[in-house]
Amino acid sequence: MIAPAWALLAATAAIALGDFVNRKVYGWLPEDPPRPGRKQHLRPMPLAGVLVVPAMLPWLIADRAFLPLLAVAVAAAIGFVDDRRKESLDQREGEPDDGGLDWRIKAVGLFAAAGLCASSHVDLTAAPGRWALACGLAFVLINATNFLDNTDGVGTGLAASTLLWVGLATPSATWLSAAGFAALALLPWNWPAPRLFLGDGGAYALGVAVATALGGAVHGDWTLLLAAAVPLTDFTQVVIMRVCLGLPPWVGDRRHLTHIAQNLGVPRVLVMPLFVVLAGGAWLLRPDA
Repeated sequence: MIAPAWALLAATAAIALGDFVNRKVYGWLPEDPPRPGRKQHLRPMPLAGVLVVPAMLPWLIADRAFLPLLAVAVAAAIGFVDDRRKESLDQREGEPDDGGLDWRIKAVGLFAAAGLCASSHVDLTAAPGRWALACGLAFVLINATNFLDNTDGVGTGLAASTLLWVGLATPSATWLSAAGFAALALLPWNWPAPRLFLGDGGAYALGVAVATALGGAVHGDWTLLLAAAVPLTDFTQVVIMRVCLGLPPWVGDRRHLTHIAQNLGVPRVLVMPLFVVLAGGAWLLRPDA
């Protein structure tokens, strides 16, 4: 089997080619246009995270990880369509940030992806309660990964680091490490001076990989979730805050940990390294670290 590190090169080639085609041949990637409020970029930014998905496929197939493969495909497709519809709505009507796919359609698609993740760890017919727990955990992790895709490099960097930490410690699942290297390949385009954004398509796909990597927590090793301590903390506090304020939990705002850090004076360019260090510190708290 080819070493997972080769996914770094494969993803780099896919991103470079996809970006070139988007700029010079046909603009097929969705774009995130600049808008006042929580959008801080000054020009439309292509959402190119889906380009890391092809680089994961050889390892998914080699590992016979067909349920995660299907989950990645479903999540990436849901996110890509959502990105495309947001772009169209923004350009045509100036819709707010909750444009895109109807939240119910998106929720059903992401629950389907989460269910596939859960089924890779738990047999639904043998342990339906544990399967439901695994499905709920996967759904949260997929969305938590996407929630932190709001500041240059943060979503990409945290997903890459989590997948590499867990994947390299799980040699039987080489695709997890490959997904980490694929995410790492996007980082130079996403930070410190971004020219491409991750977007929902890429964030959901990487979220599926993170959810699968940490799904073993439902078998009792809950310390695995320390690898996702930062996104889980952000997801929890943001959802609670939005519910308390009477806002829809799925509508974006500037109440994330990344925004809080910047409000406290952390330079935008240092937010990603800070969060990766915090996540690494949490991972090292595991008893067997």
